[in-house]
Amino acid sequence: MENYYQILGLSEMATLSEIKSAYKKLAKAYHPDINPSPAAEEKFKLISTAYTVLSNHDLRRQYDVKLAQMRLNAKRASIRAQENKQRAYRNPYQNYTYRPPVYKPTKDASTERKATYYALGMVASIAILVYVGVAIYEFIQERKLQNMISQFEQKVQHADSLYYSGKTQAALNFVDNIKSINSDYVPIKRYEIDYLNFRRDQADIDYKNKAFQDALWGYLFFMEYSQSQNPDMQYRLAVCYRNLNEPNKAVFILNRLMNNNYKRMRMISLIAEIYKEELNDYEVAMQYYQMGLKSILAEFKSVYGNAYRLLVSAERTPESYKSIYFNAAEILFEQGDYKQASKLLEWVTFFKPEKELGYQYLIECYFQLGNKKEACNILNKAEKMDIRPKLNFELSCN
Repeated sequence: MENYYQILGLSEMATLSEIKSAYKKLAKAYHPDINPSPAAEEKFKLISTAYTVLSNHDLRRQYDVKLAQMRLNAKRASIRAQENKQRAYRNPYQNYTYRPPVYKPTKDASTERKATYYALGMVASIAILVYVGVAIYEFIQERKLQNMISQFEQKVQHADSLYYSGKTQAALNFVDNIKSINSDYVPIKRYEIDYLNFRRDQADIDYKNKAFQDALWGYLFFMEYSQSQNPDMQYRLAVCYRNLNEPNKAVFILNRLMNNNYKRMRMISLIAEIYKEELNDYEVAMQYYQMGLKSILAEFKSVYGNAYRLLVSAERTPESYKSIYFNAAEILFEQGDYKQASKLLEWVTFFKPEKELGYQYLIECYFQLGNKKEACNILNKAEKMDIRPKLNFELSCN
């Protein structure tokens, strides 16, 4: 099977814009109207086919699955070839000790020849029996492995069917049952490891393509089977739950990651955002935002001292910090706490001077507080940035 990513000179994590850019570049180089080379037309067809598949979300997803399966099959074949190679080097005679016949002078030459032929025949017979025995043993072991693989794959398919029929916990329980079978047989364990890596890689592809239902099951399967508690995978699991409208499960995982100091500020920002947008619980969301604001302020002071207001850099401030400031300000604004909201919005316009909504909220805060002069100053600042905030009131700044 042609590797469309290699044809376009891209990695498998390439974005749609990168795919389009690579296609345009190669099309210019190999289009038959431009390149008279006899091989150019065939090359251009391959480039066009690769672009057609990779630029289409559904076709690319199907192709990625086929490509991952092809690699898994190749890995299986490689393991089997290596095992066959090791068997070929085994000496079937390693337990046989050759003892040369004791020479006894004989007066009859024909009797001596018969004894020699008999000895050689015995050695050859033993060698053949050993060879046949080894071959039969290897055949039986190969059949045993194939039967185990077949049983394993059938059980995996059953676990998949349980999950996609909505029985997630039953599917996870069944995964637990799969790994307890033949746990001491080394060849099947090698196969299981390859299969697990395939499921994890496929889940990453599904996650990247925003196929969150499939990615969720891939991560759950891998984590249950391997008993892995990888924090990056848990984070992606939480994102899947959030996008599948299960915000409470997402919050549970994110809280656990936050308590383990995994990207703590990012977790605080996400948890508060879920309470604000999905659960509509502004009170709890604000508690998380306040926690984040205190941590940010403490960090600014520890790094820059009391002069942090003059030294903080917008470019070096993480996006999660900026998100906490804006979302906290938005809640305060909607609750009518214009004084506290304005303090945070001043930072928002500093962190993100291109954010129109930040200027809009800040102007209205100053207007509601009766500070028309400051409202006009913010409006002028926005207009210098070529931003026209949408105001729900008349503001004359002549």
